[in-house]
Amino acid sequence: MSSLKNIVPLLDRILIEKISKQTQTAGGILLPQMKSNSNQARVIAVGTGAHRPDGTFAGTIVQKGDTVIVAPTARAYEVPVDNKTYYIVSELDILGIAKVNE
Repeated sequence: MSSLKNIVPLLDRILIEKISKQTQTAGGILLPQMKSNSNQARVIAVGTGAHRPDGTFAGTIVQKGDTVIVAPTARAYEVPVDNKTYYIVSELDILGIAKVNE
C-alpha cells in the first residue's frame, strides 16, 4: 500500500497505530519498549458501523484521534504502510477510550 489515506476500514473495523510505552531510568534516560507489548493505540480511521442481529444499525463509538485500550487477545491484522505497521481490529476488541490530559 502506498498511502494511509487509501485505507478505509469497513463496518465496525478500526485502523490503529500502537503506541510505544516509555520508561525512564533514575538518570532520566527514556527507554522505549516494544510497540507490540503496548495495549494502547491511536485511532487513525474508523468504519461506519455495522448492522445488529435485530436489523438496526449501530455506528462506531471511537473516533479518529482517540487513544484506545486494545484487548491483549484482539485479532489484529497488520497493514504495512510507508515503513510503518498499522493494525485493523474490530471495535469489539477495544476495551475503552483513554482520556489523555484531563
